Amino acid sequence: MEFGGSQALITILALIVGGLVWRQLTKWKRRDSESTSRTDHGPGKENRSSRRDSESTSRADDASREEYDVFLSFRGPDTRNGFTSCLYHRLRDAGIRVFSDNEELRVGKEIGGELLNALDKSRIYIPIFSTGYANSSWCLREVAHMVECTSPSGEKKEILPIFYDVDSDDVKLKTKLYRKAMPKHEKKFGSEELKRWENALVEVARIKGWDLKGKGQGEQIELIVEEVSHKLKTRQIIVTEHLVEDTDQIEAIMKLLDVGSGGVRFVGIHGMGGVGKTTLTKVMFNKLSLHFERCSFLADVRTLSQPHDGLIELQKKLLSDLVGHGIANQIKDVDGGIKMIKKALSNKEVLIILDDLDKKEQLEKLAAGKSDWFCSGSRIIITTRDESILMTQVSLSSKVVLNQPEGILRYEVRGMRFDLALHLFYKHAFRSDSAVEGYDALSREIVRTVGMLPLAVVVIGSNLFDWGKDLGHLDKREVWDETLRKLKEGPFEDVRDTLMISYERLEDKHQEVFLDIACFFINTDKTYPVIMWKDCGYFPSIAMRVLSQRSLIKIRDDNRFWMHDQVRDFGRYIVLRVYPRKFCRVWICEDALKLLERRKRNEDVVALSLTSDGCSDGIASEELAALPNLRFLQVKGIDMLGNFGNLLSELRWLSWEIKQNEFYAGSFHFANLVVLNLSRSDIEDDWGGWSQIQLNTFGKKEEEALESHDSPVNDRTSGISLLFYDKKLKVLDLTDCPKLRRTPNFSNFTSLETLTLARCSNLITIHPSISKLQLLETLNIKGCSSLGELPEEVGSLQSLKQIVMPQNFRLSKLPERFGNLKSLSSFKLNEHPKIRQLPDSFGGMVSLTCLTLHGCVGIKELPSSIGELKTLIELDVSATGLVQLPNSIGNLKKLRVLILRGTKIKEFPCTIGGLEMLEGLYAERSWDPTDKNLEEIGKLIHLKTLNLAFTSVSRLPQEISRLHLQKFEVGSIELQQVPDLPSSLKFLAVQAPDFSLVPHPSSIIDLEHLELQRFSNSTNIPRSTWRDYQSKLEATSMREQPSYRLPSHLSTLKLGGIIPSPQFSNLLNLTVLHVIDCAISHLPVNLGLTHPRELVIRRCKSLEKIPGLSLLRCLERLEPKGLNKLIEIQGLSELESLQYLLLSNCGLIGQLPNLAKLGKLQHLELEACPNLRAIEGIEGLESWVLDNRGRTILERLLDVSRSIWLSHRLPMYDVFLCFKGLDIRLGIVNFLHYWMLQDRVSVYSDQDDLRSNEGIGEEILQALGNSNIYIPIFSRNYASSHCCLCELAHMTKRTSESKGKRRILPMFYDVEIDDVKLKTDLYKSDLDKHRTNFDNNEVKSWEEALIQVAAMKGFVLKNTSYEEVLQSIIAEVFRARKLLNADS
Repeated sequence: MEFGGSQALITILALIVGGLVWRQLTKWKRRDSESTSRTDHGPGKENRSSRRDSESTSRADDASREEYDVFLSFRGPDTRNGFTSCLYHRLRDAGIRVFSDNEELRVGKEIGGELLNALDKSRIYIPIFSTGYANSSWCLREVAHMVECTSPSGEKKEILPIFYDVDSDDVKLKTKLYRKAMPKHEKKFGSEELKRWENALVEVARIKGWDLKGKGQGEQIELIVEEVSHKLKTRQIIVTEHLVEDTDQIEAIMKLLDVGSGGVRFVGIHGMGGVGKTTLTKVMFNKLSLHFERCSFLADVRTLSQPHDGLIELQKKLLSDLVGHGIANQIKDVDGGIKMIKKALSNKEVLIILDDLDKKEQLEKLAAGKSDWFCSGSRIIITTRDESILMTQVSLSSKVVLNQPEGILRYEVRGMRFDLALHLFYKHAFRSDSAVEGYDALSREIVRTVGMLPLAVVVIGSNLFDWGKDLGHLDKREVWDETLRKLKEGPFEDVRDTLMISYERLEDKHQEVFLDIACFFINTDKTYPVIMWKDCGYFPSIAMRVLSQRSLIKIRDDNRFWMHDQVRDFGRYIVLRVYPRKFCRVWICEDALKLLERRKRNEDVVALSLTSDGCSDGIASEELAALPNLRFLQVKGIDMLGNFGNLLSELRWLSWEIKQNEFYAGSFHFANLVVLNLSRSDIEDDWGGWSQIQLNTFGKKEEEALESHDSPVNDRTSGISLLFYDKKLKVLDLTDCPKLRRTPNFSNFTSLETLTLARCSNLITIHPSISKLQLLETLNIKGCSSLGELPEEVGSLQSLKQIVMPQNFRLSKLPERFGNLKSLSSFKLNEHPKIRQLPDSFGGMVSLTCLTLHGCVGIKELPSSIGELKTLIELDVSATGLVQLPNSIGNLKKLRVLILRGTKIKEFPCTIGGLEMLEGLYAERSWDPTDKNLEEIGKLIHLKTLNLAFTSVSRLPQEISRLHLQKFEVGSIELQQVPDLPSSLKFLAVQAPDFSLVPHPSSIIDLEHLELQRFSNSTNIPRSTWRDYQSKLEATSMREQPSYRLPSHLSTLKLGGIIPSPQFSNLLNLTVLHVIDCAISHLPVNLGLTHPRELVIRRCKSLEKIPGLSLLRCLERLEPKGLNKLIEIQGLSELESLQYLLLSNCGLIGQLPNLAKLGKLQHLELEACPNLRAIEGIEGLESWVLDNRGRTILERLLDVSRSIWLSHRLPMYDVFLCFKGLDIRLGIVNFLHYWMLQDRVSVYSDQDDLRSNEGIGEEILQALGNSNIYIPIFSRNYASSHCCLCELAHMTKRTSESKGKRRILPMFYDVEIDDVKLKTDLYKSDLDKHRTNFDNNEVKSWEEALIQVAAMKGFVLKNTSYEEVLQSIIAEVFRARKLLNADS
């Protein structure tokens, strides 16, 4: 078959155009399933999807042996000017070295010379079988030689045939086409040679290849090039010889890339030097490159862009990778390169990696103009140490593109997990996946010492391998020990060099901040350092942002500095070794002592820290005089001796932890001091320094007089020596000064902005002179448990923005002038039961944005002036004693959050509709609200969250359906009418006795989270509604309930008592499923429900099996609990992603399946499964022991070893609280629980209201057995609970058996002792009712327990304060602990 010139041109154009069109139309899925577009002769025998994720390798090993990647064998007249020409150039464009044989130019009978060399040194052979192929003896000789080259075992060569316009049967000689041509060659080459060619044709024809007949050749060429590229790994780059993949981080980046979706995505990967950014991106590149038309990896952009033409060369490299050298070589300048990149890449799906950028300019010139520079589907990955580079604005395309994110998506590379870092170390130190015997512990310590930093792990492991190759065991061990000691002093040189790059790019002031943090402020709150740096002119806000963006520091959620250990050691190395900053900071005690003892002038030292270790004497003024530029001084347990007049004029920060009340120093002149920290000192009210603290308020003559005063500094009673401060002092910190009962006079501290008195536990008085602190912004009195009141003068602090309250029982009122705090932005008055009201002036706090009164049960109403808080955004009155809200609340036009949870409010105010900006209204567990004024909620057009769960609401107004709610919770035993639900909902939770009244949720198409709970006997309801509730339950139990078809977009589904159970088959996105108290015999798991990560099944007493469990391959957490009929858990062994397994109260289960595949399992908890005898297949868990209650908790430390499991004892409790009723829980129980936890007293708080109706379960029995002190709280409805009575009987039994080690402390909440002694009808009537449901002997045991406990010494709350109760309980706790300790 031959082509004329014009016909060939048309064919070439058709192929090119077809290829371009095909590349635009072909999507990710088609690439993954391309084998379906081939015949059964498609290339290769492996599944392509599995090969794409094969381990990264390098072609460098084969480069010396193979000069060509591909050898093309074809019949020239048939295909040269058409198909073969296009294939040849497309392979070349893809970077593949191709030998294209022209058989028409061959002469002779044997293969030799260049042709033989090309055949021998090619990796892949592609014979293009056409109609005339068998007519060419050269083609036949080539195909025979190919077979010979590929036949030896161990060779990597292979043949990929193309059937251009013939069938495989033609080549197999089953038809006349080739069979007719073969005899023509016999005369010239002989029958033996002919037989060899025929055998070769038949063998090659059996190989899967490409059948081009009837298919678009442009498309097929792309498939061929992609397959060849994959086999050659031409797009893959060398990663590392000893790779350990961090799959978690790779998956996280993959989610950001979302390859296969539309749009153009820029993903920035940032992190400190040496954390593994480049390695991660190389792995990503090798995994993804075959999914894109063109790929480019620009490595080390930071270094390569430094020469004056560096960016131009990088642009050329980028274009060369993506479109070829011809276009790339046309670039003359950077601007021209930008235009060329945009023009050349706008129609190609490309993958570009720009590695190690350090300037925004590099990103702007190489990739970040507009997203329409690139074809939809393209992905650009950037790595950098400087996060600010990733804040470059990427302009969006003018076209509307689906799935087009705004800006650069960012991912911060975390440090390696310990197990991965240890594995990486093994690979480099031992060239193995495990440690050599005797070196495992050392290996672990080395990896921990370097903080799991990948660069450090690789460098140190490789060095140890090289150093130890020729050493005996003892010498090698010595080298390892020395290496560990050296590591503890600082990082290796290669690691330092990497970090030095980031450090040297910092401005001088930013370097100062970095070194301060590295030497003194790791894990320190940033507030005080920032004040010091501001006064030094270091612009700390900018400095911290730069250091954070460059991954040298982090500022944690608790406002503290964090720094990687290797970065810390690097910073300290700079101080100790690198000029000109050598020894500018001294934090080691021995070095500080030597420095002071020399008394030699040193102007370089700016910061010094000295503890009392090894130093019994004080610091003399002459010693500090040698350090004139000292700006930070930290001293612990050391006295100051001598006259310090004008010696420390540069000092900004003094931390002095004083261990005695005497004061020796004189004439301190801190002209620039801004932070004075005396925290954790033993100073008292009569401390010698208080009477001598003076500020720099004197005139010149007075200063001279003071400085020349020759006072005997060691005279402790003279009262003459002076602490001398300047007006600049901004911080006074007296935290944890337990001996301080009164604050000093503040008259001379007028510049203070922060006053901290936290945890001064004996402080009872704040001096009225606090009114002088008109610049004070923060007052912290948290933990001042003895403070009875705040002085009225606090109300005059016009600059006060924040006051941190003490949370104690003593504070009974707020100052009347408290409302005058015009600058206060947030006020949290939590857990103050004695405060009865807020001052009427409260509305005067015109800057207040957040007001929290949680747990202030004494507050029954709010002042009407609350409506004057025009700036208020959040109001939390949860668990207070409020019974109504003032109508003035409707004036809070900026209020966004209103929390009424657990209050006694009976109705919403009629003005609530005036809260025009309200976004969240939370009234759950407020049982009293009625329907009155509910229609006003319909006016809240910005409302996104409405929570009316566990209330007494009966009818929801129609107006609610018109709101744009995203989260709605409602639950009431009175619920009779629910309107259509808002279509905007994403979260819906409904608790109701009758779901026939609830609209079907299937129409809410965007719903993601759904909870449906049917009220039952186990539901928490107040005592007052119990009888009505029981009758309602009986009425609805006979009513048929609707069958639900669930919304398909659900990600979370929680069902409680729902009958009939809905179908799950359409829930393709479900990740969390809870099924509780449902009457089902099996849980249907099918192909429509395969993605859950969490499955909880509780108290489904009819459940016998969970068919299809093995399909849940993504499941991470499984909790079967209270499944009385479940015999086995089929499919458990197949849950390879499972991390947490809790199996409880499944009495029929005798054995679990072999769990050998559960390599990710970390937590295994077993409880009350008496027949369970064995757990097989988990490494390191060959045996295990249950405690005497049939429970064990085991955790596997995967970060240490796969075979190490730790057994956890059941929790021991100091106190067991038993009570009945919501009011009790939100009142006294809440306080006791909180304050006991504050005093490190462990508490088990049993809530009868939240318990099943069946009685006390295994968990409560265990808690009773593991507690030392029992506190039953007797309230009016205590005896109505058979569970409370049953617990009380257990308490008396265990107490009598403990021989004095356990004790019951009864609390009479709102009853008399005689009520509990059954001398009145209150409890007796409840016991009579119990006799109808319970055995008479059991009720009799409850009566005996009540009478016995009522006779014990306890607390009558009518006569006893909360504080006295708390103190008595804590005293008993410590008594019980002593008994237990003596026993052990």
